[in-house]
Amino acid sequence: MVALFYKRSPFNPVLLFFFAIAVKLPLFIYPQAIELSSFKGTPLFYFVQWVQLSSGKPLYIFSILTFLILFAQALYLNYFFNRNKMTSRNTDLPGMSYLLMTSLLPEWSQFSAPLIINFLVLFLLSSLFESYHSADTRRTLYNMGLAMGLGIFIYPPALLLTGWFLLSLVIIRPVRIQEIIISLLGVLTPFYFWGIWLFWNDQLSWALIEPHIAFSIPNSLPVVWLGGIIFLLTIPFLIGFYHIQDQVRKMLIQVRRGWTVFFLLFLAGLFIPLFSLNPYTGWVILLLPLSTYHASFYYYTSFRIFPLLFFWVTFFFILLNQFSGSWGKVIFVP
Repeated sequence: MVALFYKRSPFNPVLLFFFAIAVKLPLFIYPQAIELSSFKGTPLFYFVQWVQLSSGKPLYIFSILTFLILFAQALYLNYFFNRNKMTSRNTDLPGMSYLLMTSLLPEWSQFSAPLIINFLVLFLLSSLFESYHSADTRRTLYNMGLAMGLGIFIYPPALLLTGWFLLSLVIIRPVRIQEIIISLLGVLTPFYFWGIWLFWNDQLSWALIEPHIAFSIPNSLPVVWLGGIIFLLTIPFLIGFYHIQDQVRKMLIQVRRGWTVFFLLFLAGLFIPLFSLNPYTGWVILLLPLSTYHASFYYYTSFRIFPLLFFWVTFFFILLNQFSGSWGKVIFVP
């Protein structure tokens, strides 16, 4: 399977689609209920409520929507990865890794605000890399800030992504203070119009404008299964990180800086979900940068049997998780 995505091919999107069906099959066999309360205070609340009230089978609608979102993100991740020459040759391993990792926990394959935020992160990454080659980036910077502000409305803990965004901007290209101000104005624009709407409706209140975030500790999982997930995520990451450091001298300057941005996003993705009600759901943001390091593990490891073996161990671990008690409803209950 790894060999199929090792080199980019016109047929790979089709293969990736069938691979997505294979690892996401429980989405349609065991569709999960969507908790409306988890979207309270965000625009997605009204969308989820509308789907639940207007559809006879909302669970399957959300399953199909989630599948399409994950598949689209995998395709776009491949496009971004190859467009910016993150490895020496084009490869579709990042998308494969992303679909594989999002199947490790049911929370990573359900419709949620953090899953939508991954589109925002991909847009920001793409815009950041494009700004490296642009002389006048004021419009791009404002649009990135605006997207960041809209993301905070969808998922309030994304407020902490603002720090990653500004730091990445400084890393990718030399910026002036005016450009940082333009980006911050973009972030504040949605709050400005939201405040105007509240004022017109005589509901203006700081409590309705400020993002609501609170620190929370994730619930415990069975040690064996939690240890298995951490092992399957960590080992390829460490080996992939080593390979990137080994290849860094051969990379273009913008690619080196890009890997620094990915590592900072990895660190941000570790801590941002801790400021949400369900950290496990929020950690799907972490999987975007993690999938690039996993792709490097599959791509650069010279002893080919090792990544191949690791892939199949991960794949069968996922199957055991998915089909042992309706996708973890038994094995992931302490």
